[in-house]
Amino acid sequence: MNLALILLKTGQVLVSQTEELPVEPRVHCFCPHLVGGKTKTTLVPWPEYTDDDHILLNSDDLLTVCEPSPKVRDAYLKKLGKTMEELTELTKPVILTEEEATDPILSDDDDYEPQYHEEPVY
Repeated sequence: MNLALILLKTGQVLVSQTEELPVEPRVHCFCPHLVGGKTKTTLVPWPEYTDDDHILLNSDDLLTVCEPSPKVRDAYLKKLGKTMEELTELTKPVILTEEEATDPILSDDDDYEPQYHEEPVY
């Protein structure tokens, strides 16, 4: 994930850890904050009224994505209580072993058999 400044078509400006996805929705945002203030940079968690940290955006919603200024970057890091090194470490991909990647709910020992019921067409 990269730290990015996102300009939305609505005119809102976000700062967030982002990941570009190969299909729509195109951008995965982690801990996005709305940037505001003329003389003093203010950051407000976005979107309002949710505690979700993972937000997906379609390319139709974006005007552009660019690198934040040092002032905005520093305010974001201070708000999260992290350093840039810690953010980089947190977002490194994790490689799972086969045992770790196996879903315990649907293991080979289960007798799960999907059943399909067709409705008659009149």
